[in-house]
Amino acid sequence: MMRWWYGFPAFGAGCGGWFGALWWLKPIISFGLFILAVYIIYRLFFAKGVFLRHKSEAIQILDERFARGEITEEEYRKMKSLLEENNHR
Repeated sequence: MMRWWYGFPAFGAGCGGWFGALWWLKPIISFGLFILAVYIIYRLFFAKGVFLRHKSEAIQILDERFARGEITEEEYRKMKSLLEENNHR
């Protein structure tokens, strides 16, 4: 016996009412949100901008140490080449 408050099966009564016909959108939207979250995490932590800023800060500190005379020109060039080499990896 079908109760009138459950709706009609043709309208997706067993699948969530009127939105039961759109059940196929839920996995697509979920996958899209997952991809968006992965992209945001990548941009925040692994994009070149974040790690390059840390390397440029290191080079800036190295420049300051060289300007104050704490390191020689040879040490400066060696350290700077190491920092730039690691920066390209």
